[in-house]
Amino acid sequence: MTKKQLYIIIGVIVIIALGFLLASFLISRQNIGTATEKPNTFANFFPFGQNTPNQTTPTNQNQTVTTNVVNVTEGEKFFPILRQITEKPTAGLFSYNKSGNTYVEYTEKETGNIYEVKMEDMSATRLSNSLITRVHEAIFGNDGKSVIMRYVKTNSDSITSFVLDLSRINRGVEATTTTPTLPTGKFLASEILDMKTSSDAKKIFYITKSGDFNNRTAVGSIFDFQKNTSSDVFLSQFSEWLPVSFDGSAALLQTKASQKVPGYLYSFTIKTGNMQKIIGDIKGLTTLPSPDNQKILYSASTLGGVTLHLYNRKDSSTKDIPIQTLPEKCVWKKDNISIYCAVPNPLPSGEYPDGWYQGITSFEDNIWKIDATTGKAISIFVPRSLTNSPIDMTSMILSPSEDFLFFINKRDSSLWAFDLLNGESE
Repeated sequence: MTKKQLYIIIGVIVIIALGFLLASFLISRQNIGTATEKPNTFANFFPFGQNTPNQTTPTNQNQTVTTNVVNVTEGEKFFPILRQITEKPTAGLFSYNKSGNTYVEYTEKETGNIYEVKMEDMSATRLSNSLITRVHEAIFGNDGKSVIMRYVKTNSDSITSFVLDLSRINRGVEATTTTPTLPTGKFLASEILDMKTSSDAKKIFYITKSGDFNNRTAVGSIFDFQKNTSSDVFLSQFSEWLPVSFDGSAALLQTKASQKVPGYLYSFTIKTGNMQKIIGDIKGLTTLPSPDNQKILYSASTLGGVTLHLYNRKDSSTKDIPIQTLPEKCVWKKDNISIYCAVPNPLPSGEYPDGWYQGITSFEDNIWKIDATTGKAISIFVPRSLTNSPIDMTSMILSPSEDFLFFINKRDSSLWAFDLLNGESE
């Protein structure tokens, strides 16, 4: 073979190789833009502004739950039916309607600042500055014009309760037009054990302890938000009382719950001072009265678990509810018939309610709905269909129009909302 023939063969090989490289490059260029992109997990969970169609995800053979997004007409935005409103720990919440819109108001634990979120577009506004930090609990009253901040003072183990006047706060306006307000207020009695807002939110009933360790008594008092005054109305040699309902004329008082101790629920009439037992001698008793106080949702401790029941004061009848949860994880609708409950899936074996109170046990909940007339319960939503984070629901409230269910995740105190209008399936 001559050198000329060798050069020709090498040249042909080089040309063929270059041809293959060019063809490969052109094919890859054509595929760009048609390849399937990996889903954006964060965007799918909070798909704000995306044109994502509604989907349905079956959660069991008898249930279909609407998931993903709901169309919001303002600004062509889309929001998931399960929404995490804030990741920061929340001390308390309150909901109101204004100009046809639903708002949720909440207090940050760390700063004590108060924020509101408009649910129709998820816009957030800071309403107040606060000099109170590390708030343990915030209880709103007086139609949101007042809030009781409960916190532990520095170098102290006792909880201090301070009433903030929020009447000067401008609510329900655009964030750019609102300047945070520094509220004023007054201290309530020291050593308040627990409190309950009245059904009209104008007053609050609270329990304090009096006397020394060997002669401890419980004192029940009423604070009037509008008059800014307190008055003592109740005295008991038994000191372990919790107010679970207060309608202004009567308070329902429950003994503190523990798995091994029989519990009782009494009605205390303010005017006469009369105490009447409603239910009792039930170990681990915890209760949630209906808005009219005529029905009592209650749980009883069993070996390793709990049972749920419904007591009707009118006819003294009791229904067994076929789910396992605690009344503290439920909320009544205004019709005194429907109850929304967070139900552990499943309920771990343990001592209840003690283990849950103490944080020994945490739950992963689904949302159920109970019919108090029939005693039937149905599952309406499985949070795992939208988030990988387990949610242990507590502090549940409904918006005034009952289109949103708000709750705090006990695991991290984050605030969440479930869109009942679009997410509830029956």
